[in-house]
Amino acid sequence: MKKLFNKGMLALLMVLSLLTGTTAYGDNRVSGEPPAQVLVMNNNVASMTAKRVFQVSFHLPNGEDLKKISWTYGGKPLSEWKTFEQRDYTGPSFITVSQEKVEGGLYSASITFDLPYGSDNLAEPRLQRQLFGSLMGTYELAAISSDGQILAKAPVKLTPYESFLTYDELKPAIDAVTSQAAVLNDRYIHTETIGKSVEGRDIYLTIVAKDKKTVDKYQNVTHPAMMNNPKQLQADIKSGVFGEYAVPVWLNNIHPNESPGVDAIFNYFKSLALESRISYNTTLPDGDASETNMNIDDVLKKVFFLLVYTDNPDGRFHTSRVNANDFDLNRDNTYQTQPETRSVTEQIAKWSPLSFLDLHGFDKNFLIEPATPPHDPNIEYDLLMNSMLEQAKAMGEAGIANTKYDYYHIPYEEHKKSVLDPKYISKGTASGWDDASPAYTAVFAMHHGALGHTLEMPENNEESVKAIYYSVAAATSYVMDNQDKLFMNQLKIYERGIDNLDDHAVDKYLVDARNEEIGRPRKGNTNFFPEYYVLPVEAGVQKNALEVYHMIEYFLRNGVQIERSTEQVRVGGMAYPAGSFVVNMHQAMRGLANLVLYDGVDLSDAEWVTAEIVQNFPDLRGFNCYAIRQPDIFTGKTQPVTSVTMSGTTLPGNTGYVVIHNTNNDAIRAVNELLSSGKTVTMLTAGTEKDKAGDFIVSYQDLKPLLEKYLLDADAFGKVEPKGQLLKHQTIAALGEPEIVLKGLGFEVTADQKKADILVNTFDSEELVRSGKPYVAYGYMGMTNVKNLIPGFAFAGPEWESYEGVFMADVMQDNIITGPYNAQENFYTVSGSYITAVPKAAKVLATISGKNDFYKAGWWPGHAAAKGKILAFTYNENNKHLSVFANDLINKAHSQHQYRLLANSIFNAAGIQPATVPVVKFGDLNGVESWAGDSIRELLDLGALQGSGGERFKPLQHVTRAEYLAMLIKTFDLSEAHSAISFTDVPSSSWYYPYIASAVGAKLVNGVGEGRFEPDRAVTRQEMALIAANVLKHSSAFPLQASKEALEKFTDREAIAPYAREAVAVLSDAHIIEGLSPTVFAPQEIANRAQAAVMISRIRQLYY
Repeated sequence: MKKLFNKGMLALLMVLSLLTGTTAYGDNRVSGEPPAQVLVMNNNVASMTAKRVFQVSFHLPNGEDLKKISWTYGGKPLSEWKTFEQRDYTGPSFITVSQEKVEGGLYSASITFDLPYGSDNLAEPRLQRQLFGSLMGTYELAAISSDGQILAKAPVKLTPYESFLTYDELKPAIDAVTSQAAVLNDRYIHTETIGKSVEGRDIYLTIVAKDKKTVDKYQNVTHPAMMNNPKQLQADIKSGVFGEYAVPVWLNNIHPNESPGVDAIFNYFKSLALESRISYNTTLPDGDASETNMNIDDVLKKVFFLLVYTDNPDGRFHTSRVNANDFDLNRDNTYQTQPETRSVTEQIAKWSPLSFLDLHGFDKNFLIEPATPPHDPNIEYDLLMNSMLEQAKAMGEAGIANTKYDYYHIPYEEHKKSVLDPKYISKGTASGWDDASPAYTAVFAMHHGALGHTLEMPENNEESVKAIYYSVAAATSYVMDNQDKLFMNQLKIYERGIDNLDDHAVDKYLVDARNEEIGRPRKGNTNFFPEYYVLPVEAGVQKNALEVYHMIEYFLRNGVQIERSTEQVRVGGMAYPAGSFVVNMHQAMRGLANLVLYDGVDLSDAEWVTAEIVQNFPDLRGFNCYAIRQPDIFTGKTQPVTSVTMSGTTLPGNTGYVVIHNTNNDAIRAVNELLSSGKTVTMLTAGTEKDKAGDFIVSYQDLKPLLEKYLLDADAFGKVEPKGQLLKHQTIAALGEPEIVLKGLGFEVTADQKKADILVNTFDSEELVRSGKPYVAYGYMGMTNVKNLIPGFAFAGPEWESYEGVFMADVMQDNIITGPYNAQENFYTVSGSYITAVPKAAKVLATISGKNDFYKAGWWPGHAAAKGKILAFTYNENNKHLSVFANDLINKAHSQHQYRLLANSIFNAAGIQPATVPVVKFGDLNGVESWAGDSIRELLDLGALQGSGGERFKPLQHVTRAEYLAMLIKTFDLSEAHSAISFTDVPSSSWYYPYIASAVGAKLVNGVGEGRFEPDRAVTRQEMALIAANVLKHSSAFPLQASKEALEKFTDREAIAPYAREAVAVLSDAHIIEGLSPTVFAPQEIANRAQAAVMISRIRQLYY
């Protein structure tokens, strides 16, 4: 027992040292002076929310005067540690010294750390939530002599409240508790990193269970059965065949500046790991007071815990609500544009927790969900709501019974009371706290079948840590006591999915603004859910394959089962090609799949919604998705998909110039990469039969290195001279979300408007715009920024409310900004704005459709007023250059279908005078024009050869071995066949090294012996023929047969080297190479540039 006690105490001391933040401090003594004493203190943690008096003492050196001793904290006089008043630290010092005395040479005093913010609640409205981060830290408290020397010192941690842990303290504290638990008990504790934040910090998940066997059974047996055969699992549990099982409870925090959530999770982890019981007071449903004593070993027989201390490590580090990209992660759980939410939501899919508690702040009236209407029709509320209410009440009663708080409220119940009694006045929240948006973590968990609760603690202090701690304890007790009932309901949710059952028991929870039942929006169908969604990737039925692949990655990450068709399937008049991705809606995660693929609902009659409700990935990410309602049409015609890989870009053969169709965001990224590396990019200003205004023309050779990196819709452009504007690399001024998005698209972004070439939704930009700097404005805010710059410009929309919606627009096809889009597109807004007037000089780019059904989904009261109004225009007058959009091109990085409107506006503003792709005209081809001119221009277009400066080609100049091989490698795209070469005369730094290496690798040529290649030696005609014949071995035309008479016509046939005779014969018969005369081949003659061009041109005709 003694050994166990010592180890346990050692681990406990490790934890205590972490919580007090002890730090080694340097000594500022001058050499030869006596060392500073250790200041004796009765405590070394000061709280910002609890006044604390420290008793300090040290031995006073002889000759020191008590009255001349001063004190510093963190090297600053105590008088400089001022309280926060009037929006700044201007009040009296919150650290004071009193009761100083000396007895027997021992100095003693009382040092008071009062409340630096004048309150025991750091969440008061007058305080910024991250304000306390500027004071946090462990600083040296020091007594200073009259001559400025340190007499005694000790570290004192200044913390928001007693149990607060910084991010850097968190993992060592977890490890210390885990080490102590390993000595005290045999509970299973495992902590892993489930992802990284934007700034590279670890996101930690701790699992606490009875044993590893419990967790393994859940992952390997229980969870697969939940997803694939929940009906049988229910039967096996009821019959006892399945045996003991445990269900997961997930504790979560996503806003780490709502600090008590993080610390309550850690404190609960300590209890689960180290204690034998958790006891708390509560009030039973009948009103009687009661005490609950949970035996943790008994708890772990039925429940195991998943603890994510915070989804947002960067926010904890910086004391911020948002992540390092300035995104609120609690609005990103379905969009999943940020690395933190992608990591956490993947784990939610992996574990499918039964209960999910997301710990937030702050609501002075202690709010615990479930939420008010409107509700999301994809959630099976009838299987969740009653249990959520029971769990919420259990949590609330425990939260107030063990703390100073005397009230909690449940928005769902408050709303219900206000409906039943219109005179009822809620102390809490009775409306405007809905779960129509799945962006919230707890609501997102509900789409996975969890009892998902957001808990909003009242204050930012230790008391709210306790309130949340005991609420979690009550939830634990509730799940343990009702395990079978709760798990059976969760399994029924999955069973409905597999049966694709649209149960009308959900309908009563779906009400309108008048609280009248409207049910699920079935739109005349018997089932709200379709049988399938089909996402093709083949052109003709898919406008954006890139986003389809991204969507499949999303589904696989989120536990949605995906199939791929093995044959063409025809439904009605539509043929879906083999290789199309299929979402069979007969699956456990049917609701989540429908949530992100269906059109959405129109909730415009609601008084308020709290966040974006539109998911609709097909419209907001910009791909085609087809709902199929015919049962079994894909049965036996698909295979399961477990992973997906994008293969990059393929081109139909070699060409000089390539058109990159401006159909996805990879096109923008590729163009920006080319521009950044100094390559030429032309943007078409007018469409052709197959290409649109706004498409990009680039050199094949320039694009080739990027083909594996991007999935582009690209074709050979042909020999028609493209007309358009040359693009150039530009610097864009933007802040916040636009900055992140533009950087993701490959633009160079700055916060300095003066250094930028183009401005995007910036403030205070009028002077720069009037001086000629282009500006792109979008949304209500952007239009407000430029309203005084455009005469006759007027717009309408709500000034504050975030009206949201997907709507149809008519898009102009004759402009490079909108030309790449279809003539009718569904666009998105979060500001509910539209343009009512533009000046005559403006060019309208798009209008909101005039059709009665133009509005698709969202929350936009009064949207009918926008019908037929102007959506976007450009204005170029009086040295002002503006592109203006009423819709919000960027919103939380989800509306990616609209990114190209922004990018095209930037390209349009950056374009120089209209130009054509430069076509070189050589003035020295007269002597060879008749037989070599077309071939030279053909290879020039391909980028396989170039001139010799100015307008000269020098067609009769000899061609070297290296030059000839370079022409062939470029023309026939053989550069992938690299081989390691070590010729002494081919340095790796030479321009021709990769071409010679490729040629050797492709077996076109060898060295000349003795480790040499002779790259600069002129190639002979017989060498040229031999190498050309080797090229043909890579084509479908090989093998070619030579006639017996092929060489007989040449009187110098014996002069042809034996190794080259077959090659000359084959190429002569194929009319690829001719003699210098009908009877003379001249094998040793030096080949010239014109001859090489003609031969390569003829090979191309046979090769392809």
